[in-house]
Amino acid sequence: MTATAARGSGTPADDESSEYAGDEMTLFEHLAELRDRLFKSALAVVGGLIIGFIFRSPVLTILRKPYCDLPNELRDGLKTGNCDLIVLKVMDSFVISVKAAAIVAVVLAGPIVCYQIWRFITPGLRPVERKYAVPFLIVTQLLFAGGAAFSYLLIPRALEFLLGFAGEGITPVLSANEYLTFILRTMMAFGIAFEFPVVLIILSLMGVIQSGNMRKYRRHALFGTFAAAAVITPTQDPLTMLLMAAPLIMFYEISIVAARLIERRRGQEPVAA
Repeated sequence: MTATAARGSGTPADDESSEYAGDEMTLFEHLAELRDRLFKSALAVVGGLIIGFIFRSPVLTILRKPYCDLPNELRDGLKTGNCDLIVLKVMDSFVISVKAAAIVAVVLAGPIVCYQIWRFITPGLRPVERKYAVPFLIVTQLLFAGGAAFSYLLIPRALEFLLGFAGEGITPVLSANEYLTFILRTMMAFGIAFEFPVVLIILSLMGVIQSGNMRKYRRHALFGTFAAAAVITPTQDPLTMLLMAAPLIMFYEISIVAARLIERRRGQEPVAA
């Protein structure tokens, strides 16, 4: 059993195969290469975790800042004058250190892991597809980082909104582990949501969707965007939802323009809205 892969140089036999260049690789050769790529990715993750564990203190300080920015009545439950988070379980101190290290590992190892994935799938891509691979990887990383950073700016408002529900006579005192979990989930949700235009452009490149249809169903997309924002945002208050929906709507409009450019490049006539 063999699979086509672009390794070395070879002479294509026909027009279709001319889109691929190289020798064939056996299934075992593919599995061996997959093992090597996974091993390198694992090394990158482990290296990122080690570095993150070493620098966990400044990372935790950054992650604690949204909590420290809250009014005193919402964060100074222990009456110490500080923005202290408490540890409720014996293992919590270790767990939050690992979570802080994992954030650093994602930032440092993410590009390396994506590069290894790209190197593994590149032999099966046509030249025109390989041309788009690197830009997509870069854009994907930037969008995820942008979404995470954007959420970091909204987290103080979300915390103030949620903790303010307690009312008088109830003083919030947060667990460090619970707080850090909330921060990480919110940043991950926003990071993934910001990949929205990448998905749309990939579907456009595959011919699954067209710019005309995207314009035609714009109202449906806007409704879906606000519904998604209501699910993603931690508070569900109108202002936070609007701040989440606004970039998604902008990304949708950019995706329409990108899809139209792709269609023009292919010489296709966009479907009328």
